[in-house]
This record gives sequence, structure tokens and C-alpha cells, in this order.
Amino acid sequence: MVPKVSERIPSVGLGTFRLKGEVVQQPLRDAIRLGYRHIDTAAIYRNEKEIGSILQELYRDESNQLSRSDLWITSKLSPYDMENPRASLLQSLSALQTDYLDLYLIHWPAVVRKVPTNPMHKILRLEAWRALNEAKREGIVRNIGVSNFTPNHIQEFLHETDYGIQGIFVQMEIHPWYWRDAFEIQTKFSKHSLVLTGYALLAEGKLSNSSCPEILETIRERLGITRVQVILAWVLYKGWTILVKSEDVTHLEQNLAADKMVRLLTPEDCAAIDAISSEGEEEKRCWDPRAVV
Repeated sequence: MVPKVSERIPSVGLGTFRLKGEVVQQPLRDAIRLGYRHIDTAAIYRNEKEIGSILQELYRDESNQLSRSDLWITSKLSPYDMENPRASLLQSLSALQTDYLDLYLIHWPAVVRKVPTNPMHKILRLEAWRALNEAKREGIVRNIGVSNFTPNHIQEFLHETDYGIQGIFVQMEIHPWYWRDAFEIQTKFSKHSLVLTGYALLAEGKLSNSSCPEILETIRERLGITRVQVILAWVLYKGWTILVKSEDVTHLEQNLAADKMVRLLTPEDCAAIDAISSEGEEEKRCWDPRAVV
């Protein structure tokens, strides 16, 4: 049986990492037109202002029949702003021209320019978590969570704060070569109804190179879908949500349609994709928080 994903957040969202400044504008217009309703950004992406301007433009165009309440907007606390989480949040709200965020995440478990073992990381994580919870209570943030956190980092909030982790969101790298940490988080905190969202689903280009596993091509051919859709559907099958990114309209459309491909996958397909990597030999392709204390 396919696990049920969160009813609150769209299962497929538009990621905007590396779509800096004006570069984000046309992909955002295209994505909204195609039906994307989750827009993921971050202070450190340097595109919140442009996203806010485009959304206001789309709201004003009555032919779109689009309002703020139709969208789920996520942003993140920059590791450069860990000492001033509330001020950073207010800046994001202003740039995005919105009174609230559907989701606000601590982007990274450490503050910049300090060695991974510096004790200030933990102190500032806990303080930022307090600030995010207060913002949620105030109503300027509707949901909160973390990005790129390990199970140990998440457990700190459970055991060392009064706020806990019930219903929080966890955004992290997920792909066939690195997915077991997400599964550990899902399993370890199963009583707390965490919602997981994957990014870097194509393993930063590894999916498209010559070493791509043959099993993905076999599944793709049998189902009549793209190799990318196979991977996206595999993540969705696990009950996780996903972030996808493209400046190509056709790819944006194909990525959004992956939600409909989940029912095509068999348990055997998913097990075969799981087996692309072995436990203890996974390959993380993005930032690695495991050294951060």
C-alpha cells in the first residue's frame, strides 16, 4: 500500500536554489501556470524579493484566479543569521510581500565561519528553535522545521526544549544513493508525525551520467515514463514530499506529473531502487551536516 503523504503541503514543490535574482522569474511564472502551488525559497538563495514581486503580479492578474491562500510558501533561516532569527524571518516576509509563511525552516544546523565542533552551533540551534516556535504561536509562521539536520540534531529539540518536534517538517537530500538517513528520521520519530521533503533528487547530475543504474532504465521502459519521473515517484511512494527544479517548461510539467506515477510503481520496483546503494556505502552529494556537533 502506498503511504499517504501530508495533506497540508503539496506533494510536489518548486525548488528555487541557484535560480538567483531575475533568473527565477520565468520558471516561477511557468510553474504557477502549470499548477505548482508550493514555492520553496530561502534567504540565502537571494531570490525572495523577485519571487515576492512575481507573486504580486500574478495575484493582480484576475485571469489567474490566484490568491495568497492558494499557495504554500516555504523559506529558511540563513546560517549567516542564526544569531538574529526573528529579524531574518521578518526580512523574508517583507521580501516575499506576505504576512505569513506556510513553513519556515532552520536551513543548516550550524552558524557560518565556525569549526563544526564549536559549541555555539548547538546554543544557536536551540535559540533559533525557540524563536521559530514563538513565531508560529504569533501566527506569522504556520509550520516550522529544519533542513539538513541529522537525527541527533532533531533529538535535541525533543529532549532539550519545551517545544518538542510534533508535526515538524524535515527537508533533506534524498536520492537512490542517499536515502537511509531520511528513513532513519522517519522511523526514529514516527510517533511525532514528521513530514519529510527531499531535494537533490537527481543526485546533482549523477542520474543522467553514464553510470546510471540499468534498473532505472528497465523500470522507465516498462512504465513508459521518464527516468526522472521514476525517481520522483519512488520518493513519493515512501510518503515523502519532493522539491523539483527546472527552467524548462516541459521538464516542469513532467516533474509535476510524477505524483500521478506513484501508483504505477510496484513494491519490487521500489526495493530495486532502494538497493542501488548499500547501507554504509551511501554517497552524499550535497552539504554534509554529520560533522556538526
